[in-house]
Amino acid sequence: MTVLLGLAGVWAGPRWAAALLSFSLLFGAAAAIQLPVLGGNSVQPSHVLLLFLCLSVAMRPAQFRASVLSLAHPSPGYWFAAYILFSVATAFFLPRIFADASLVYSSARGANSVMSTLASPLGPSSSNFTQSFYLLSDLACFAIVLALARAGEHRFLALAVVATSAGCCLFAFLDLITFYAGIPETLDVIRNANYTMHTADTFAGLKRIVGSYPEASSFGAIALALFTFNLVLWLERYPVRHLGLLTIATGVFLVMSTSTTAYAAGGAIGIVIILYSVHEVWIGRARWAHVTFLFLCLVVVPCVVLGLMLVPDIWQMVTNVGVEAFANKLGSQSGEERTAWNAHALISFVDTMGMGAGLGAVRASSFVVALLANTGIAGTLLFMTFAYRLYKPAERMDMSRLDEAAIGRAALMSALSQIFSATVAGTSTDLGLLFSLVSGLAAGAIARAALTHTSSASHEFVAPHQRAGGKSFA
Repeated sequence: MTVLLGLAGVWAGPRWAAALLSFSLLFGAAAAIQLPVLGGNSVQPSHVLLLFLCLSVAMRPAQFRASVLSLAHPSPGYWFAAYILFSVATAFFLPRIFADASLVYSSARGANSVMSTLASPLGPSSSNFTQSFYLLSDLACFAIVLALARAGEHRFLALAVVATSAGCCLFAFLDLITFYAGIPETLDVIRNANYTMHTADTFAGLKRIVGSYPEASSFGAIALALFTFNLVLWLERYPVRHLGLLTIATGVFLVMSTSTTAYAAGGAIGIVIILYSVHEVWIGRARWAHVTFLFLCLVVVPCVVLGLMLVPDIWQMVTNVGVEAFANKLGSQSGEERTAWNAHALISFVDTMGMGAGLGAVRASSFVVALLANTGIAGTLLFMTFAYRLYKPAERMDMSRLDEAAIGRAALMSALSQIFSATVAGTSTDLGLLFSLVSGLAAGAIARAALTHTSSASHEFVAPHQRAGGKSFA
């Protein structure tokens, strides 16, 4: 099925292939291919469809050239490519240079091909190859989407992400229905990857929503990214039918996921969006949606919380969820294991003199820690430069009323939410294809908005008779 969809994408063209890739990101617990030669690693449908997307672009010379040029300096793609290529180089050299220099937690597979985390001396492993493949896939996705968005496909790609949000809600609903109906095995057809599945876990008496992912934290991170994208589009009044209802539905399922990662990262990105809305009000550029959002967050929500405190039974249930999600999390076996991962990762960073142990060599429980432990100070600085180059253009320009700007801001906020989620509980330096997709969409949409803004400004301040070739007033 994945191959047939990929061939359809090649025939229909890169924009449809990219849309299929976006929707396939929902199948986080599925495997299109198993690789016994690499310890039973699972290749997800999204990575298979990415290969077909690359093939679709390669068959069209103009789009292939645009994708390559999207990585030229000073584009954000240049720094993203620099970060990824440097990381891939570390995967080959550093585990050999610093062999046995430190004890690290790395991903391994047992006899049953199920992923586990084992402490072992630092050295080359299959995870160096797989992580390199994932990061190179991220780079290809970023470059292609950036080129498509810059060429005018930003609206189509934005609708593809919105459609992916609808699919996420559908799978979350099916997860709940099949669980309470006593037929959870119905979704096993899309849960065939060699991951440890936590599809029947409960949290404070509530079913933890996993949707089409192996665990609630994975679902929560993706749902938060999609919710953020929809919310910012709604704030910018981007014309998509029923976008408000879809945003509410995604938010409800996000809360019901009971994912600590989603709650913590959601609080961080929520503060960012509130500050952004306050800024829009302060400079007099706010829409009524910004004011409504601020009223809900700063007035309605506190009033609801105070009201719940007056109902002991309901408040006790809310308190139990909060205690389970945060207070008891670090004291649990999972919390202790993840703390140990981070501790050993930081020790490895010191043991390798700040150079890192090599991409894929160290497993951590935070993207920032994993970045330092695997790629060292140099890799971390390269990623920070990429993030700066990605966000700086949107900060400089006043292009509030452009559709391109609305899509660019939504994609930027979505990418930022994924960085927050990975910082809370990310186990590697791979932020995933969804991050690359929305980052590429953001870079392309903002670049196109800048071009539109500059063109509009030039037409506004140049006399009509001088547009035909005369000298400007300056």
